[in-house]
Amino acid sequence: MTTKKAIFFFSLPVLVSLLLHLWVLKLDLIGYHVWRQTQTQTVIYNFTFSDHSIFHPQKFDLTNGTTSLLYEFPLYQWLIAQANNALGYSVLHTRLLSFLFFAALLLGFYRLLRCFVNREVALISNTLLCFSPLLYYYCVNPLPDTLALCFAVWALFCFFQFITSKREALFICFCLLILLATLIKLPYLMFGIVLLPYLYRAFRGHRYTALTKRILFFGAGMIPALAWYFKAIPTWDKNPVAMGMLANDKPVLQLLDYFWFHLISSTPELLTNYAACIFLVSGIYWFFKQHKYTEAVQLYFISLFAITVLYFLLEINMIEKVHDYYLMPFLPLLFLVSAYGVKMLYEKKKKVLVLFFTCLVPITAWLRINTRWDLSSPGFTEDYLTQQAKLQSIIPQDQKCIINYDDSHFICLYYLKRQGYSLFENELNEQALKDRYLKGAHYFVTEDLSLDLAQFPGFNFEELYSKNLKVYKLSLK
Repeated sequence: MTTKKAIFFFSLPVLVSLLLHLWVLKLDLIGYHVWRQTQTQTVIYNFTFSDHSIFHPQKFDLTNGTTSLLYEFPLYQWLIAQANNALGYSVLHTRLLSFLFFAALLLGFYRLLRCFVNREVALISNTLLCFSPLLYYYCVNPLPDTLALCFAVWALFCFFQFITSKREALFICFCLLILLATLIKLPYLMFGIVLLPYLYRAFRGHRYTALTKRILFFGAGMIPALAWYFKAIPTWDKNPVAMGMLANDKPVLQLLDYFWFHLISSTPELLTNYAACIFLVSGIYWFFKQHKYTEAVQLYFISLFAITVLYFLLEINMIEKVHDYYLMPFLPLLFLVSAYGVKMLYEKKKKVLVLFFTCLVPITAWLRINTRWDLSSPGFTEDYLTQQAKLQSIIPQDQKCIINYDDSHFICLYYLKRQGYSLFENELNEQALKDRYLKGAHYFVTEDLSLDLAQFPGFNFEELYSKNLKVYKLSLK
């Protein structure tokens, strides 16, 4: 296959995916995990209009007494904010740049595949990854995980190129890319595990100088990530993500149910794509039938598989059945195995079968995911979406508000573009209202249309908006 043909067949699935997403690009944030999307977009908004420093990501919610939001290092959010500064603020820019990062991920995965398979098999396998339903959903939604995965995949490419060529620049790139992936999402440090088999072989070969050099360089490279999380983790307020199974309070049977669900449902349906399962199953079958696990290069993938499964088991109580984006680290391994399945089916003269199922993957991805962008069911009270301009005009920009209630602490304030206090369900009482009023929150937003205002005798309520939610201006009697 010529280079021009390779460029065409690489670009084709990317363009098909973009065309299928065109109607989504113009949408504001809705759908599955909209709370996580609004959290990310809130930081982008505040980078654009407030503090431009990458070290000071901010949210709208004031519940914990500050607007500071120190979770992942906000490189993804900051980069998109720079585009907003140049072009003007728009969710469209977030979606387009997210898709660009997704395309860079695909390019990195193609280059990684070319370390092991021929050009044609690599292009087909890359098409399979392009239409992983999980990536199909998040490739245009504000989520930093896609960029973290992009850096991790490019890191793997640099590492395997380094093993072959012994070029120091490639090892430096590997360390730098693992650092960026880890800064964006802490779990992506696990991709650095591929260094262990290399160090083990260096130890067995008595190459102690090279061994020490690699350990020191990789360790020094991770210092910025360690420094960031050393600062950030204490602010997470007992976030179960940081503790994982160490803070588990779920029964064993429930955890086993989660494990079984992800094995028989998430893996074929959401991670792989039903139409691509034939390649994954074929890859696993031939991997063991031909004893590929005995080859030295497979030690790198076995170590990566082991650490990824360990990560999953440590976080399974938090992942539950809903947090699908926590499963993204599995994608490179799943599709590398699928690529081996494609290769073996090609060698068994099953080219027509391969092409048939490859052509199906865009259809099955679209069928599985498209309903997640449902304007009639955005994942919150629709007035925030359809009447956001009116709601923003009612509450002055320099005023704070109280939301009754928003457990996410992000969705409602994102659409209002106002700072304020989000109450949990059943948290509302007169003292809670007064505490926040005295902190400057003089507007009250509630989705409870039957709320009895008489239970707050110390307040006057001036109704400013009433439809599927109500907005009041508060004053003390």
